[in-house]
Amino acid sequence: MPRIRICTALVALLASGYAVAQAQTLVLQQNKCDMGKVGELRAFVDSAFVPIAQELVNEGKIRAFHSAFHSWGDEWNVVYIYVAESIPAFLSAFGEAFSRMSARYPESMPMFQEWCSEHKDSFLSMGKMTVHPPAPNR
Repeated sequence: MPRIRICTALVALLASGYAVAQAQTLVLQQNKCDMGKVGELRAFVDSAFVPIAQELVNEGKIRAFHSAFHSWGDEWNVVYIYVAESIPAFLSAFGEAFSRMSARYPESMPMFQEWCSEHKDSFLSMGKMTVHPPAPNR
């Protein structure tokens, strides 16, 4: 738990001097997790964290949350993706998500730390994106 608080404080310090006008922030959290636990981790995230992330979307604290799990590739086998208006908005929402997870699922952080040995975070300024094609005329 202290490791998470230290990382969050460090990111907040670094982010306080960073701003990109009018760009949304994409946060990519990549994790090295025990391949034998990825299925259980996915089930837990789907049942416990996704509803909390949806609450944050509904409250306007983040724009989106996605999770991705290893099918083919390297050892960074569990990925969480957040979209927020800005780095400060993400940090606030992430703190809220962490508080809600800790309150509702106190076993979640020890479990995650046992199953996943490393993680790395990337904060990216989003560029242009594609949109859904127009609906066909009928």
